[in-house]
Amino acid sequence: MAALDRIIQYVAVLVAVFTGVYNISLLVLGVVLARRADGSLRGQLRPANERPAALPAGWSVFVLVPCLNEERVIANTLRCLLDGQPGVRVVVVDDGSDDGTARIVHAVGGDRVALVRRTPPAARQGKGAALNAGLRTVRERAGKERLDAGRVLVCVLDADGRMTPGAASRVTERFADPAVGGAQLTVRIRGRHRWALRLQDLEFWALSALTQYGRTATGTVSMGGNGQFSRLSALDSVGPRPWSDSLTEDLDLGISLAARGWTVTSTTTAFVSQQGLTSPRRLLRQRTRWYHGHMSAIGRLPELWARTAVGLPGRLELTGYLLSPYLATLPASVVQHYTLLRVLCGAGTGLLSPVSGPPWLNLLLLQSLPFTAFLASALLYWRRTDDLPAWKAVCWAPAVMVCMYLGFAAGWRALWQISTRRGHWAKTERAVEAPVTNEVPATARETSGDPP
Repeated sequence: MAALDRIIQYVAVLVAVFTGVYNISLLVLGVVLARRADGSLRGQLRPANERPAALPAGWSVFVLVPCLNEERVIANTLRCLLDGQPGVRVVVVDDGSDDGTARIVHAVGGDRVALVRRTPPAARQGKGAALNAGLRTVRERAGKERLDAGRVLVCVLDADGRMTPGAASRVTERFADPAVGGAQLTVRIRGRHRWALRLQDLEFWALSALTQYGRTATGTVSMGGNGQFSRLSALDSVGPRPWSDSLTEDLDLGISLAARGWTVTSTTTAFVSQQGLTSPRRLLRQRTRWYHGHMSAIGRLPELWARTAVGLPGRLELTGYLLSPYLATLPASVVQHYTLLRVLCGAGTGLLSPVSGPPWLNLLLLQSLPFTAFLASALLYWRRTDDLPAWKAVCWAPAVMVCMYLGFAAGWRALWQISTRRGHWAKTERAVEAPVTNEVPATARETSGDPP
């Protein structure tokens, strides 16, 4: 067992080095850049309370909303878009819904909303296929109106997504740089009075958001499926069907843009909110799908390194990102559980038994480092939100371990499904939310909703 202990120790060192060099450095850089951009981490909540601004002259924004049986949420999404994003045009892609989605779109939408209906067998072939169908409509509109593809932005918004007022206008500022091909908004989770949704918001609004800000330094921010903006000319450079059939077509698009020399960035001046999940089974299924797509994307590495358009810093960052499940999540799960088992049995050696004494003492010492990281994450989240006192944030630190174990389970499930060539996934179900009206303040719109 001593030999196996040494192997586990080497793996633990590898995980620690990779986490420190990649994850922690990006997180620290993200904190610095976010504060420099806005003056404070909490100040990035202001866009939710500001009045929406009109689009700058010469810019056009089309919002693609893919829908498959979204009658529970599509009305609120359209109302928020039409009221909170002046000048944008919406293309709803009904991907073969058999509920009242199309009827609601016709009832709520007006001249600024177009409905693209897909029917079998073309329908229900994945989100990427639905987005490509919607993009054809955007290209037709842009061609008829003779719009400059370099000043046309295409936004992807999930059917439950709500951007802060004037987000589309603020994002155009990032595209003033002609090298920028894509921009991704940070994400908040609604219904944060429920502990499961609060935990997901902590994950998105603190860890993911700040790491994304750090990736702006290399121009390789990861594209997400909600609040994703792309320059039409950048999408054209990828091809007629820029969104792939991957389970994470958003990640694939970001890699494609970077591979062609486009900068992908983010902004502190807007964000998007969405529903979270409270069912452990559905949450695990969702994260497994994300890991499945992320881990499958490792096949894009040869393309990234073969293309000279991608700078060395960008290639290194994307390589670290694509390898993170293999160099951090999966080996960390082995180290964590092997360490617990050996220490509790009182049989650990070397780093697994740093001090002489009872097993529980060594267990506390070995868990002190991850607990410190969880505590720092909770405090960062407290600095970025205004609805959680500091003492509650500290109490949330142990709960962050749920995110860690969720990642462990999802990573191994994804690896198994990749090895067994599983590729079909059920979409995430939505929850019914209270109707949004023009009289509801933006902050209420952002935080309302209580998914089951």
